[in-house]
Parts: sequence; C-alpha cells; structure tokens
Amino acid sequence: MALADSYDAFLCDLDGVVWLGHDFLPGVVETISDLTAAGKGFCFVTNNPRLAPADQAKLLQEGGIDIDDRQVVTAASTLIRLATERHGQGAPVLAIGTSSFKNQLANGGFEVLPHDDPGSAKAVLLSGHLGFDYQELKLASMLVRGGADLIATSADPTMPMPDGLWPGSGAILAAIEVASGKKATTTGKPAPALYEAGLDVLGRPERVAMIGDRPDTDIAGAQAIGLDGILVTSAGGASRDPSTNNTVPDHRIDSLGDLLT
Repeated sequence: MALADSYDAFLCDLDGVVWLGHDFLPGVVETISDLTAAGKGFCFVTNNPRLAPADQAKLLQEGGIDIDDRQVVTAASTLIRLATERHGQGAPVLAIGTSSFKNQLANGGFEVLPHDDPGSAKAVLLSGHLGFDYQELKLASMLVRGGADLIATSADPTMPMPDGLWPGSGAILAAIEVASGKKATTTGKPAPALYEAGLDVLGRPERVAMIGDRPDTDIAGAQAIGLDGILVTSAGGASRDPSTNNTVPDHRIDSLGDLLT
C-alpha cells in the first residue's frame, strides 16, 4: 500500500518540499496532480509570507498545480489575526518585511507607519526580507524596549534556496530580541494556528498528515496537535540544517513522489 493511501488529505509546506526559491523540485507537480486526481485534499501552509497567498497560489497554478487561492495559507494571516486580537482594528504598527508583507498588513486593517515616524507604533510586526538593515534593527529594538509588542511570522533560522540555506526570519528576529531584551510571539509553525487554519480549508477530514522539511517546526508542531508528520529529506531542504531538533517524524521520504510508493 502506498503511503498516501493512509491519509485523506495533506497539509504541505512549500519551501524545501514543493520548491526551492520558486523552482519546482523534480516530480512535485506530477505527484500532487496524481494525488488530487485520486481525491486527496491539499492545503499548502507556509511560514513564508514574503508573497501574499494569492501570489503564491498563482505561482503554483502557473507551474501546473490545480488549486485555488484558499489552498495557500501563510503565517501572515495568523499574525494579522493575533495582532488584531491584541491591539484592535486600525492599530498603528511598525512593519519589517517585504512590500507585499506590508501590503498584507495594510489590507488587514493596520496603520503601517513610515520608518521615519514610527513613534506611535503599538506593535512591531516582523517577517524576514533581504533588505533588513541596522536602521530597522535600531527602530524595532527601541520601540520594543519602549513597550511595543513584538510579533513575528516565524523563528525559522534558515530558509532553503537553490544554492543552499539562507538566513531565515528567525535570524533577523534573534537580532531584535537580543537588542531589545524581549522575546517575540511567533504565529507560524510550530504554533498551532497555521495548522488549524489549514485544517479549516480542508474541511477537517479524519486522516490528515503534515508534510514538511523541518523537524523542529513542521513535524513537531503537527504532532503536538495530533497529526502525523512526514519529513521530506531531499538535498537542500531544511532537514539538513543542524539547528533542527531531534523530533522523530512518523514517516521519512526523500521527495513527494515517495507518497505514491
């Protein structure tokens, strides 16, 4: 019996499982197409909100994966929900991240303050981006020292890319935590909110597994809420990162194609 036959649906990570830097890994498109044709549900849950869910769905669709926008859930959505609960609709915030991340926050109802006048910020909302610099570190840490809430999409130390593991959002977050003396709340995996959002999209079928490449986030978080964890160990994935912990997955596969064997 193929491993996929044990499950009705899958929560699936993107970076390191489906693609590296939006370059699809071999056999992924064909495997997902075969599984969805067999009636298996798929929801992609990612700690990476550098692009909005609709934009990530479009990339998947252009690559040949037949999904709708609802089937991509990012840690930005759980961050927006938590920050709204804590600070209310329209709260002023300092946003650190890509322009798409900032737009998602603005569309979520926040007043995204300019970096040259962030003094009224109730919270610092963080996602990693390539332009992070000392000025952002100074602004964020000073605001947090002054009482602003610190909320981040994830504490992932690395991000798998075609040429190896890049520093992830957690590396940037660590700098702000050290400089501010405060610990952040994170809303991506392994926290339960992202899994719960994905399960809602799937309609909460009985047999669901999480597929990911990080034992410390994807697998540990899934197991904590009672889901099986399937670890993808393909070269270049974050499973090769020595910072991941000793969580034991329920299954190990080299690539998504092994779900069919």
